[in-house]
Amino acid sequence: MKNNLNPKILNMVVTLGIAITCILLLGTPLITTAFFKSQFFLLDHSLVMIVTTCIYLCAIPYVISLFKLKKLSNLVVKNNPFSIESVKSLKVISICSFSEIIIFILCLKYLKHSVEFFKYTVLGSPIIVVAFICITIGFFCLVLSELFNIAIKIKEENDKTI
Repeated sequence: MKNNLNPKILNMVVTLGIAITCILLLGTPLITTAFFKSQFFLLDHSLVMIVTTCIYLCAIPYVISLFKLKKLSNLVVKNNPFSIESVKSLKVISICSFSEIIIFILCLKYLKHSVEFFKYTVLGSPIIVVAFICITIGFFCLVLSELFNIAIKIKEENDKTI
């Protein structure tokens, strides 16, 4: 059987993405402090804590999706992509994607109404971009999960007839 290198590269890229995400999330308070200090000459620790908390809240569905993507890439490497685990992982990714929209909008609305620094910022463009991306990913994963579910049923039916 021909050994395909693409699934292994995909698995390594996802692992690298998880590692980079974890490193950046650990450094978020320091990065946020440095950003506000250098760009706006602000050193308000409560502002840094609020922004960091919002970033962490938005990162929760993203990190869950990354680990589910890792699970999917492991299934592809093991040459078992059409399993019920694939369907479950894709559905979790779609739920995380849709929940990301809600968390992101709520965090931005909270920042806009409770933090003086964000009161006069225009946040329409980021909301539209994030919502479009998350809705696209969410529906894509839902359609893929249904497609995989149908493929699994067809595979099981074919296995029974042979």
